[in-house]
Amino acid sequence: MTTMIGINVHRPVRRAPRTIDVFGIEWPAHKAHAVLAGIATAVVTLLILGSLQATAWATAVAVLAVWWGERYLAGNAAVAPRSNPPGIS
Repeated sequence: MTTMIGINVHRPVRRAPRTIDVFGIEWPAHKAHAVLAGIATAVVTLLILGSLQATAWATAVAVLAVWWGERYLAGNAAVAPRSNPPGIS
């Protein structure tokens, strides 16, 4: 079976994902920033509160906020083609 894929010339070209070299391995920038935010949050929270439970919660919130926040900035989110039926991405 042969399928013809039409190219929409009006659709903007998706940018290449930003990467950071970590010990010779390319990491997406949003992941590296989330790890750094988690480490910084853990150190500050542990020094201020001294509670491991509070540190774990604060670190989890910071990592998720940075990870998903940067991932879904304008131009970074994955977009399903219009040819897909609703609900399939």
